[in-house]
Amino acid sequence: MIKLSLANKQNTLSKLILLVSIFLIGIISLIVLHFFFLNLLENLDDKTKNQEAKIQIGEYIVNDLYKIRSDFYEIATTTTNKRSRELILNRLKQRVKTIKNALDILENGGELKRVLRLNIVGHNNTIKKINYIKENKSIVSLESIDLRPKLEQLINMTNQLKLLLNKAELYRSSKNHKEFEKLTKKITRFYKLTPAFFIRITENTRRLQYEGEITLQKLQNQIKKEKMQYQKLELILIASIIFIVLILTYFIVKQINKNAKTLFDLNTQLEKKMQELKMQEAATRGILDGQPNIVVVSNGEEMLDANSALVDFFNGYNTFDDFKDEHACICDFFQDINRKDFILDIDYDGLMWYEYILQNPNKLHKVAMKNLNGLHYFSIVAKKKLLNDKNFIIIISLNDISKEIKVQEQLAKLNDNLENIVDSKTKQLQDLNETLEKKVQEELEKNRAKDKKMIQQSRFAALGEMIGNIAHQWRQPLSAISSTASSMQLQMELGINQKEDIEKSYESIITYVEFLTQTIEDFRNFFKEDKEKSEFDIQKILKNSLSITAASYKDRNIDVLTNFKEDINITFGFPNELSQVFLNILSNAKDAFTNNKIKTPQVTINIFEKDAYNIIEIIDNAGGIDIKNIEKIFDPYFTTKHQTQGTGIGLYMSKEIIQKHMNGLLNVENRIITVNNTTYKGACFTILLPKL
Repeated sequence: MIKLSLANKQNTLSKLILLVSIFLIGIISLIVLHFFFLNLLENLDDKTKNQEAKIQIGEYIVNDLYKIRSDFYEIATTTTNKRSRELILNRLKQRVKTIKNALDILENGGELKRVLRLNIVGHNNTIKKINYIKENKSIVSLESIDLRPKLEQLINMTNQLKLLLNKAELYRSSKNHKEFEKLTKKITRFYKLTPAFFIRITENTRRLQYEGEITLQKLQNQIKKEKMQYQKLELILIASIIFIVLILTYFIVKQINKNAKTLFDLNTQLEKKMQELKMQEAATRGILDGQPNIVVVSNGEEMLDANSALVDFFNGYNTFDDFKDEHACICDFFQDINRKDFILDIDYDGLMWYEYILQNPNKLHKVAMKNLNGLHYFSIVAKKKLLNDKNFIIIISLNDISKEIKVQEQLAKLNDNLENIVDSKTKQLQDLNETLEKKVQEELEKNRAKDKKMIQQSRFAALGEMIGNIAHQWRQPLSAISSTASSMQLQMELGINQKEDIEKSYESIITYVEFLTQTIEDFRNFFKEDKEKSEFDIQKILKNSLSITAASYKDRNIDVLTNFKEDINITFGFPNELSQVFLNILSNAKDAFTNNKIKTPQVTINIFEKDAYNIIEIIDNAGGIDIKNIEKIFDPYFTTKHQTQGTGIGLYMSKEIIQKHMNGLLNVENRIITVNNTTYKGACFTILLPKL
């Protein structure tokens, strides 16, 4: 590295010597060109003509811009069909092409030909030629710098207008008046923005024309002065060039020496940096290999890297390179086990398997892969990381979930057998009830009210767990039934059983059986679809809904206060759909209490009649709805919750049920309420249903 730096330094000094030589040659050339100066003065007049040609070309560009502006507005204001628009668009594109040709001549020089229309019989037009010489092609034309981006912007505006007009014509031909009216307003807004664009581009061109005329005047004055002062200026210029060359040579040599030293220092730092990068790479590799799950890095076409867990899982490979030589993708090992939730190397509606995972990050994706030890199941996650504007990498992570899958399969078998076990136990209890019915009938009548109250309390506690917890709810009653039956059998074998103990045990068994039966019945009724509208009591449906949410409300210490003005409130519609609305609102209130950390959560429910409606008010004290969201609260897919907690469809479906299925109204507002002498702000959902 050091030798390379010294070589660069010597090369730089050689270039410096060459640079000084070039400057000296330039000075000598300037002295020689002095003898041709008189001829050069004559050529200055040609510069004047050249500047006039430039101004004339600018005038043509301005005229073309006015025509383009006229064509642009004519596209939408005077054409009524697609063919007419295409003709104007082609004319507009041709004029843009003409302007670009003029700009090319301003940039590189050349001859501009223009056809001039004449109102003379037998001589309708004439061709005017303008020659422009670009004296210094390294200097970029200001007209080109200013106009070319605007011409591209004009083309984009024209294409955008074309799309809007074609779409408008499609809506008009399909008589889609609503969308046609919206698009017409959009086109109008689009046109309101264009005048400023054309004014700006024309003014900029006029300004450049004005500056060109000033330049022309300055050039003419300069020519007069140069003819008188050139000899004096020439001597000064030669002396100045020599002085500047010497000064520049000194500073360049000094700077090159400094740069050489800097380059040497940079080489030293680069070596240290390379060592640090190697250490970081080794640390990164250690972290990657330390991961227990399989990690693969890909660019979408081939595998770039993987950790040691990949090589360890697939026996027969010593390194990742060995694995990569035989397989371009880990998907080569994906197994088809005839389950839809497992990923395969197939086409997913035009997406590759990893693209499908990336577009569905909230789903649990799984794959099955086989090695020498058998079939294994993995959860698979894909993450995309952008390296720059064009390049990216995809990180695939596979976590072995074989044990979890086997446990789930065993649990599924247990669940399948659960119903048979319950049926068997129920039959045994029914047979036992038949033999004991006469003995316990009198005692059952006395305790019926007490039993109903206990069953109701058990129902409220159980329904809060919903369907997924039914099996869990059954474990305790089944265990109690088994324990009671075993205790009775043991007492009978030992001969220590008493009639009162037996009757009490039978009562406990009957209570548990009724609890199991009622749990299934309540869930079945809730999820049963209403086939026809019917008359029903709103209070009854509300009470059933409250019974389902009772357990979850109780866990969160949420109080529910009900205020019913009438004994019954009858309406006509689908009772189970109304129950769904109640549950949606109550569930949202519960989430609001949790998110806002309300210390004394409370829900107040009022039911009363007014005019021809039954009115239900469900009010919470969870802080109310943000004013910017309250107008969108019933919009489909609108939610303020995290995507893992809500989909934004609950309140939308609730409004659909009330207003379209029940012929009612559903509204929401914020209210100020007082709970335990403390004032709170809360949301109030108001449901209006026709009364019978």
